[in-house]
Amino acid sequence: MFERRKPASEITPAYEDRGIFKNDIVQLIVNLVPLTAKNSRNDLIVKGFIEGNSAIEVVFPGRRTIQAKPIVALLQAKLTHARKVAEKAGTTVDVNTLRYPARIEGSWRPKFTRDDNGWETRQHQLFAARWVLKDLDGNAVTFGEMTIKE
Repeated sequence: MFERRKPASEITPAYEDRGIFKNDIVQLIVNLVPLTAKNSRNDLIVKGFIEGNSAIEVVFPGRRTIQAKPIVALLQAKLTHARKVAEKAGTTVDVNTLRYPARIEGSWRPKFTRDDNGWETRQHQLFAARWVLKDLDGNAVTFGEMTIKE
């Protein structure tokens, strides 16, 4: 089968971003939880909540997966601490309650999933371009970049 993708050596950040961020750029506060996964393209996917309890998936695509390592470390530390506290109390941890706020700038993309009966469901994922986290001193730290015109 013919390979339509360019070789990795020919992909510039601007070229990658034009392919990822095709829709309008939005800025949201997302409460991230320590549930992470990777997709077939090796993008990092983190579960999050917006506007209270609306669950979404935040995707850190392409080269941003490396820059998202602090998020994974923060979420893992939060989960580890919560498990220790729960173990001492003799309870279990509900990971959906372990939320870490982040301001994320990115673009919504549709995701289609098919159930056992063949019905497709449309969901949306937020593809992150830039994000802001608070460090231990409470200072805002920006990660990621936007290499296309906003």
